[in-house]
Amino acid sequence: MDFHHPLFQSLALPLVLAFVVTGALRALLGPGTGARWAALGVPVAVLVTVSWVLGWRMPPNGFGEKLPWALLAAVILGIVLEAVRADRRATWLAAGLLWAVLLVALGQQPWMARVGSWLVGMAVIGAVVHEVHTRADAAAMLVVASLGLAVTAMMSGSALLFELCLGLAAAVGGAALWVWPVPRISLGTSGLLVAVLGWLSLAQGTALLTHVRPGAVLLLAAAFSACTLLRIWRHRLHRGERSAWAEALAVAAVAALWVVAALAIAHWAPLRTNGGAAKPADDAYYAPKW
Repeated sequence: MDFHHPLFQSLALPLVLAFVVTGALRALLGPGTGARWAALGVPVAVLVTVSWVLGWRMPPNGFGEKLPWALLAAVILGIVLEAVRADRRATWLAAGLLWAVLLVALGQQPWMARVGSWLVGMAVIGAVVHEVHTRADAAAMLVVASLGLAVTAMMSGSALLFELCLGLAAAVGGAALWVWPVPRISLGTSGLLVAVLGWLSLAQGTALLTHVRPGAVLLLAAAFSACTLLRIWRHRLHRGERSAWAEALAVAAVAALWVVAALAIAHWAPLRTNGGAAKPADDAYYAPKW
């Protein structure tokens, strides 16, 4: 068996690791503390995956070398916020501050584009931290958006970004199986923060390092509006909320519509250079050029 095959290191490894670690923490720490801290299965799976795929380098120079350290910072912040039982507003503000730091650290960008990226990130973070932790709605948005970003990265020429996005989706999905269809843990800040900041960092890398159109990445970010759109739809039609397991499927379906729109733009409207040809993307998996 090839342990460096993409299907293992970016799908099987994070999926199984997140599921097993989440379940083990739930069993070892009990129904109270265990249910609260079991979401640590997500950062464990994410860090192991990026260590396997990218490794750790000091000092980090390019995006690929900085990404593991960015994720580690997100993990530490998530654990601290969970430990102090920070409320949603404090979590949103703290994550937004770290996102601003990551934008500066991960790559060069005009200041207007950087401000726009930060505002989009704040909206995405807010959409994730607002959701109830004992439901799979936030996880559904993260999994669908990560899969969409993975396909977009592959279509735009980066197999490495494809693998990392796929690994993020697998890590969140593995832990989410303990919340859906029956909630047995709380998928809280300790797990969700690294997932959402990881998604934003990978989206930033896809936008900066490939020939994807910014509109495609923005549509992928719009997938995080799925829960809000469903609430508005129910309010307008005066319909009650579905059961938790069905609601998560509905959220995933709405998020998938945004992903389809993003993939359509990525496929039929690739970014062009002045010469009219699509800008070549660095394939960081086969020929590292970070």
